Formats: sequence, structure tokens, C-alpha cells
Amino acid sequence: MAVSIFRRREHRAADTDPAVTGPGETGAAPRRTVVVRRPSRWRRSRHNPISATILAAGWAAVLVLGLGMLLTWSDANPGNALVDATLDAGRWLASPFHDVFTRSSPEHQLYLNWAIAAGVYYALARVLAWLTRF
Repeated sequence: MAVSIFRRREHRAADTDPAVTGPGETGAAPRRTVVVRRPSRWRRSRHNPISATILAAGWAAVLVLGLGMLLTWSDANPGNALVDATLDAGRWLASPFHDVFTRSSPEHQLYLNWAIAAGVYYALARVLAWLTRF
């Protein structure tokens, strides 16, 4: 049923509908056709494997950067292997945005630059996934 919502359908009025029958008409009433508008093209197309992979990679980058910010905010032990690996991956992902903004506090600088990097990666993944959907 969910798939049929987006397909073009024609609805016909019932023969007994008084709005369809004009004044003084007898017998079979003329039928009117109501056309349901389809959503625009970018809403109709579905993800293919390539666009889904691009979108998943964007979400993975955002997740790593967000987790790195959370670990930094919570003062996690950088000697732990998982924390160190997450922060290394986050540093690598945020390296193009390393000194976009400079602050006196290194933590605030990390939060700001990594948040910008996460936003750019998410927007870029959405645009590239949209472009490969057709």
C-alpha cells in the first residue's frame, strides 16, 4: 500500500454522486476524473547500492567525529586503545578543517572544527547520494 501512494491514480466519482450529475440530467451520470499529484522526482527515486554506501560513509564519518568530541568532552583515558583509535580517526577526518577557527582553549577549538567537519561530511554525503540516485 505504501508504494501505491506515490503512483498516479485516478479516482472516479460514484454514479449516485449528486455533484457529478448536472441539473436536469437523467440516466447515467457523467464521470469526472480526479488526478492525484505525484511527488517531485527527487522524492520518488530510491537509493541504489552506490548512493546507500555513500550515505553510510557520511554517517560513519559523522559518528566518528561526534564520538571523538564526546570522548574529549568526558575526559576519556587517551591511553585506552578504543579511545585512541577513535581520536586518531577523528583527527584524520578533521585534518582538512584543522585550523578553520582558532581558540585559546584547545578543547573548544577541537569541538568547533570537528563539528564543522561533521556538518560538511554529512552535507557532502547527502548531495553525492542524491546525485547518484538517478
